[in-house]
Amino acid sequence: MSKKNTTTESARKNGSPTCARYRFSGHQTFVSRNGWLEKGVNLILNNPHGFLGSDAVVQLGVGKNMVESIKYWCQQTGLIEDTDVAGTMCLTDLGRFLFGDGKKTGVDPYLEDDASLWLLHYKMVVDAPESTWSIVFNHYNKPEFRKDEMTSFIVRRLSDKGQSISDKTLERDVDCFIRTYAGTRSAGGEESFDSPFLALRLIQATSDTGLYRLNIGRKHNLPDALIGYAILRYMESIGELNVSLVRLLFDPKSPGQVFKLNQGALVDAVLSLGDDRRSRLTYSDTAGLATVQYGGDRLTLAKDVKGILNRYYERRA
Repeated sequence: MSKKNTTTESARKNGSPTCARYRFSGHQTFVSRNGWLEKGVNLILNNPHGFLGSDAVVQLGVGKNMVESIKYWCQQTGLIEDTDVAGTMCLTDLGRFLFGDGKKTGVDPYLEDDASLWLLHYKMVVDAPESTWSIVFNHYNKPEFRKDEMTSFIVRRLSDKGQSISDKTLERDVDCFIRTYAGTRSAGGEESFDSPFLALRLIQATSDTGLYRLNIGRKHNLPDALIGYAILRYMESIGELNVSLVRLLFDPKSPGQVFKLNQGALVDAVLSLGDDRRSRLTYSDTAGLATVQYGGDRLTLAKDVKGILNRYYERRA
């Protein structure tokens, strides 16, 4: 992702896709709407200059600001990226995996499987430049919050890192974040169901006006394979093949934090995955120390990160 797409970005990169970059604007206050990601991917698939074209509003069937928003959401979810040629973009490996490349059909080109939405949520929280999404799911540990509490928390976190952001920009980002997962309610009580990520039910409005709750626990539409993918990715990121259950629940970028799981949900997923030897994941609880172990080496781990997703979508076909 290019520097012009970030609010602030560290000059030093550490080789990780999640180095210290920040992005608190770009969505133009619009949540990702149903069909937008598909439209953005197909636009770039047909024309690498698509978002720069004067006819983008016609091709996408939306206004100018919405064109920028669609581009933002396609980037944040890891579906498209800049190329080395100025002004051009292309599909990422994930984009081609889900949507295809024009010759080969993707595994879920219409995002009909909620697993795909969980995967895109994971990408926004773990791999995209740091934003309200990554800060809330990785670092905010209270079960309930109000908008002003969340903005204050993010301001403090940025300040601790020597960063700052305008109040208005952050307020808009937090508002968009909440609407992405909890929707909106008009003065007349009518709810908006524009965002596909509402299906994840990660955030819910409470009966107390302005108070929101993070939904911690089992997720009825989150496949075990996606939890396994997150476990393998976490192991890969820290370079360890034997990880305590506590770390998998509470460390930043762990499956417990990204998907807001409790201990029972995480353990059940690992035990279920253990029925398939190809996953190589096993659960152990010895002398009061609960751990998840990977029964391969670092080379097979890299292959299994992709393999666990491939097997899930192959079974779905």
